Amino acid sequence: MIRRWGTWGLLVAALVMVAGVGYTVRRARGQTPLSITGPNILANHDFALNIDADQQLPDGWTRGTNGVALSDSSYDGQGQSVQIQGINNFLKSPYVAARPGAEYRVAFRALSDASATKVRVLFHWRDAEGLDRATDPQPFQPVPVQQWNTISATATAPDYAAQFALSIQGATDAVVFIDDLHLGQLGVHIAPWPYGKQAALAFSFDYETAMGGLVHGRSVDDPQAGGDYLLRALRMRGGAEQALKLFAPGGIRATFYANGYNFLTGNVERRTFMGNPTYAWANPEHRWLSDRWQRTPWFGVDPYTTEAEAPEWYFGSQIATLQRAKQDIQSHTFAHFAGTYVGPDDWRADFAAWKQVAAERDVAPATSLAFPWSSSADMSYASWDVLVREGIRSVTRTTVSEGQRRSWIADRTHFALRQLPAHPELAVIGDVYLTPDSRDEVLQAMRTAWLHQGAIDVWAHTEEVTSEEQIAAWQQVIDAARRDFWIAPVPEIVQYAAAVRQVSVEVRAERPDYTFRVRNSSDQALGGVTLTLPFVPEQVIVDGERVAFDRTTLVLDLPRKSSRQVTLLGGAPQAVQPPEEEAAWPA
Repeated sequence: MIRRWGTWGLLVAALVMVAGVGYTVRRARGQTPLSITGPNILANHDFALNIDADQQLPDGWTRGTNGVALSDSSYDGQGQSVQIQGINNFLKSPYVAARPGAEYRVAFRALSDASATKVRVLFHWRDAEGLDRATDPQPFQPVPVQQWNTISATATAPDYAAQFALSIQGATDAVVFIDDLHLGQLGVHIAPWPYGKQAALAFSFDYETAMGGLVHGRSVDDPQAGGDYLLRALRMRGGAEQALKLFAPGGIRATFYANGYNFLTGNVERRTFMGNPTYAWANPEHRWLSDRWQRTPWFGVDPYTTEAEAPEWYFGSQIATLQRAKQDIQSHTFAHFAGTYVGPDDWRADFAAWKQVAAERDVAPATSLAFPWSSSADMSYASWDVLVREGIRSVTRTTVSEGQRRSWIADRTHFALRQLPAHPELAVIGDVYLTPDSRDEVLQAMRTAWLHQGAIDVWAHTEEVTSEEQIAAWQQVIDAARRDFWIAPVPEIVQYAAAVRQVSVEVRAERPDYTFRVRNSSDQALGGVTLTLPFVPEQVIVDGERVAFDRTTLVLDLPRKSSRQVTLLGGAPQAVQPPEEEAAWPA
């Protein structure tokens, strides 16, 4: 099991199984000091997760075609390997968050069943818009017959990289078994999400009075369309209260996307908003239930009374309840109109009205928007410009209809946050709609987001947290999320994802103690920044004080525009001088 290492130096696989992770040491190129490749950062690297137990693929991994499957022929006689058969086939990993300029190293064991062959590793780089920008193939390396050989490869993330995956490809049709795979980053790894969590999750609600989408009924993505809108509005109120009860034990903060009348405690003054428009596009051709709103002003059915007299129409007092519970309140538009059909002037009028009534309840201008009826399709460039100028930095409830695939902007495949093309200030989060019938699909989507280090928005209307069946579905999803995700409101997830990209690590020394400085260059204070250390130290010193850590995980709070010095005492692997030509992975 000898491999050529050449100018890269020595890879010593220390496979020290502490908390299920190993580490490797190498001597770097001449101009750098000794550097260490840290523990695994790849989800399901050991192929152990296979939720459906179908003996096909481990969770999160994909293949080119038939011929790639789980196998019991493992390297150490425990667990499973994956076999690859076919020259036009491959095994591809889950996606991992990438940091431009970071160096990533993969090593695994490979064995051929019948004839000697070769395999290679390919790194696949993806940018913040979700575009697959480049594939970086590494040289083929030999795989002997009935003998496990070590395969390794290294690549540096390009300056545009936001994510990457690796794939493994054979040089012939021979069956090759892959096992004992480790993917690490050289030095200290900055995790994409805080508090040691693999992925991020938001709970959010479309939160509407009767004056929202209820009276303006449209038979698009609304299973209750055509129902009694006043009863639905009362369920909206009740569901918001029930959601708070579900969230209280875990201190969960959700995002409530509110319409304009949610902020009113009545309208006895007969205030008008947005010029009280009619909309020619609100017709049966566009799936409205009637053409009523072509003739009737949009807010013309306002009862012009108090919240006490008409609690279906005004939710102003409930806003204070959400604020006391420290919930996040964002925009579902003032009018609950369809983004597909309105223009920039409509958007400007809507934002002005929403900001006005929100300020009356001490709610800040919105930075996040949930499109009514998932109506982001066919938005004009000028309309997107208005969103950005009005301070919107994240959107959800974007187009999901299969018939509008050309307009999809959210990643609902791997649940990465996406930048909107030509408007990089706007992040798009993939959402999933939770009902009792969709619960299992939502849990599977959450699992996908977790495997790919993604961010997912689990949502419903507040009226859909009222029945026993609905509450049970929400409780199950909340329990699953609390185990595996960093849970935060949508804007905070987006803000953290952008700010943590401005956190950097500079290694100051690796002898006698490993010392580095971690710097937050962003304008945002970051709590729970998670660092994966390159080895298990005996002690960790931060700014001269001994701090707690968990094996190779260190969690730090970083004030805005600040830095902290970290020293790892003890536990560091010793440097090994590489031989002239080759090195062996210890058996």
